[in-house]
Amino acid sequence: RRHWTRFSRAIESAMARNFFSLSLKRLEAWKNTGTRLQRWGGGGGGRRRKLMITAGLIGGGGGLLTISGISYAEEASPRATGTKRPSHFYIVGDIGGTKSRIQMYRSDQELKEERLVAAKTFPSQEYGSLTTILEEFIAENKEAMGRHSARACVMAVAGPVELNRVYMPNTNWNLDGEEMAKALNINKVVLMNDFVGVGYGILGLDKQDYISIQDKPCNPRGPIVVFGPGTGLGQAYLTCDGRREYTVWPSEGGHADWAPRTNEEMRLWHFLKNRIRNRMRVRGSIVEVDHVSNERVISGSGIADLYDFFRGEHPEFIDPKLEMKMNHMDKSAVVSIHGAKNDNFLCRMAMEQWARSFGQAVGDLALAYMPTGGIYIAGGVTPKNMQILEETNLTKWINAKGRLSKTMESIPIFVVKDKVPVGLIGSRVVARRVLRELYPTEEIHVEGQPKNRLESELFLEKQYPEIIHDFGM
Repeated sequence: RRHWTRFSRAIESAMARNFFSLSLKRLEAWKNTGTRLQRWGGGGGGRRRKLMITAGLIGGGGGLLTISGISYAEEASPRATGTKRPSHFYIVGDIGGTKSRIQMYRSDQELKEERLVAAKTFPSQEYGSLTTILEEFIAENKEAMGRHSARACVMAVAGPVELNRVYMPNTNWNLDGEEMAKALNINKVVLMNDFVGVGYGILGLDKQDYISIQDKPCNPRGPIVVFGPGTGLGQAYLTCDGRREYTVWPSEGGHADWAPRTNEEMRLWHFLKNRIRNRMRVRGSIVEVDHVSNERVISGSGIADLYDFFRGEHPEFIDPKLEMKMNHMDKSAVVSIHGAKNDNFLCRMAMEQWARSFGQAVGDLALAYMPTGGIYIAGGVTPKNMQILEETNLTKWINAKGRLSKTMESIPIFVVKDKVPVGLIGSRVVARRVLRELYPTEEIHVEGQPKNRLESELFLEKQYPEIIHDFGM
């Protein structure tokens, strides 16, 4: 700890003289004896001062760094000599069982200026592999790339990823990131779960991409939770490394138990359990159904099941014309539309139950993670049903946690707007981090935390005084 403190103070001193900029996180990767760290500092007359720090490894297996030499050199800057700095091409994608959305970007070295080179959506079912899709996409844009090749490729895929490998059951694709990198001649291909991509996408959102439904100040280092009802119920959480950079962790919390609280909800629990058991028997499964998950209630398909439950509870309110409409359209969508209009009793009952369960699940997440950095609600279902969530007072059900209700009221909550491609945004965030790893000597800027939030430095003073005082934040 003493060596790191001494090292960081020397770095801070150099930074204070405006000689160079360097993140301590990057130094952790440079624990090789004799590593030379080079950065450009200020200079005049078309020349720039270069600070060179030699870092040595001491303390044996402890891996402690110390500075063994600092020197300066005057050299002409690339800009002054007219040298053209190379650019990065990288590819990102949001890959589902139905469609695969692919984008290519070109940027300068520091990733400060970027432009979209190409974007295309491919029908996933018509291709034998994701590699084939990417080969076609790259070939179509070969002229725009010139002699360059893509340096990084990040794909958010619908499936559980382990060791950069994933099987996508909806397409029957077996994907291996390393094999794809070789086949496509790309430095690095990263595969990540699609909802992990949504988590990283939170870091790349702009202010206009979300709305605040519980406007409270965020802890700049606090945990963040992402909650996303859609076809299923995605969840993820983000933790900060103490230097304003977040990492996303996958979660299967959507399969946690849905907890009934009233006699009516207990009847709903038995109804859903029997329905799940019957569906599994039709599919030939002999697995015993031992619980009802939040996903069964809050996902898009859960809305249709809620309608069927209330249909059985109150058959006198069945509307034959509406039922015929449900036979020709998406049932959950019909229930949602008429529940918002409040022109059908059964639809309204179903949507109010959905909203209450929605709030209950978000509140449970808040208790589990204490996300003082915020709760971000994403997914396609929420924006389409904001009216019913507002009318049923969503935050009331989120915060209804008894003795901890006041604590819940202090947690900031955001809803990502409809049609914001948060998965693709997340792939871009990760791609930029990959480029930083591939080219550590370049001053690459990456998204470390959500932008434009109402934050309170009071959290830092109270919870992280050592960061404030050690690094002058």
